[in-house]
Amino acid sequence: MIEQFTVYAYSSSLVVILTNTVFNDVESILVAPIKQRHDGRLIKNLQISCDIDDKHCYVDLLDIATVSKRRLKRIPDHDLSCHRDEIKAGIDLLIDGF
Repeated sequence: MIEQFTVYAYSSSLVVILTNTVFNDVESILVAPIKQRHDGRLIKNLQISCDIDDKHCYVDLLDIATVSKRRLKRIPDHDLSCHRDEIKAGIDLLIDGF
């Protein structure tokens, strides 16, 4: 079962699930990539800082995509539910405008 705010591998990238888990019967899932953070600045509210395996990363809400859930592979013991409010606020900002 796909879980919202959980980290998965998709192809060679890490992604976080954005789709609400109520919709598990659909084929496509909305995700945001998790990218390694380099010393550059993040765009406030749209690039959410997080740590994955002791690496400084960020959730890039500017690069949201829909992917096939068949190709997702769960990364055990990794979720970003502690960043739930930040991620939701960023999505709201994208939808409602600046």
